[in-house]
Amino acid sequence: MPTIMPNKSQPGDFAQRNHRKQTAVNAYPQLWRRMIRDWQSDQQENALWMLYAASYLARSAGVRWALDPFSLFTRADGASSLDYRADLAPLDLVLLSHWHADHFDTHLLTELSASPLTWVVPEFMLEMVTTLFPLDADRVIIGRGGQPIQFKTMTITPFNALHIRGKSGVPELGYLVEYPGGRWLFPGDTRNYDFSLLPDFGPLDGVFAHLWLGKGAALESEPLFLEEFCRFFTAFDAQVTFIAHMYEYGRDEKNMWTMEHFRMVQELMKKLAPGMGINPALTGEKIIL
Repeated sequence: MPTIMPNKSQPGDFAQRNHRKQTAVNAYPQLWRRMIRDWQSDQQENALWMLYAASYLARSAGVRWALDPFSLFTRADGASSLDYRADLAPLDLVLLSHWHADHFDTHLLTELSASPLTWVVPEFMLEMVTTLFPLDADRVIIGRGGQPIQFKTMTITPFNALHIRGKSGVPELGYLVEYPGGRWLFPGDTRNYDFSLLPDFGPLDGVFAHLWLGKGAALESEPLFLEEFCRFFTAFDAQVTFIAHMYEYGRDEKNMWTMEHFRMVQELMKKLAPGMGINPALTGEKIIL
């Protein structure tokens, strides 16, 4: 079953948007089952699966974990028949970043709340999360910027993400995820491209970048923050950057990022950092970590 990726289109050509959305909804159950089956397998490889546009399901050094676990149905108005509780039962750990509607899936998280897993909850979300979900205190680790968390074979270091630009945005935690043989950075929904505001993460295996080139700028032939985005993400000492947060079906056409935008970013980033791999990360893909 192929990764869900709509037909190629120019930015602004959304005449078939509803058809592509329905195609994605129809394909998602089979795609979900394929991802879950692979993730649940006994293979020892370190890998990550894109549950949705910026939702990560992973297996690292024997730990099964997720960052902002999310279902396409939640944003694409599909009637879900998926059994999230059973399918995600092997989860050891869930990381939450912020409460925006395309990252915080209350239905899926409610299903997970009955499972005996550990949650990393940003301090600014703690009251909301523990009110919504019946979590025992010993299952919750409070995420605070700059305070590393040791969980089994993994070290997870939260940091304050650059999600606020001017008066827009909400608090968010990004995460540096380390395990034997791997260092991967998840900066979150970056809106402020001032690289000096981040800690020095040192050499990284890779970064997962969430595509954003300006509010309402997706129809522009040259989006407002194209160069800022590219310069920011090529400033990391990383072997590869995966570009995520494309085809997020809860967004209108002015704010939905596509493969055409990815190609703009890829072209410029390759010029700025010729030795860095620049790859898309689309719903349904498996990425070896």
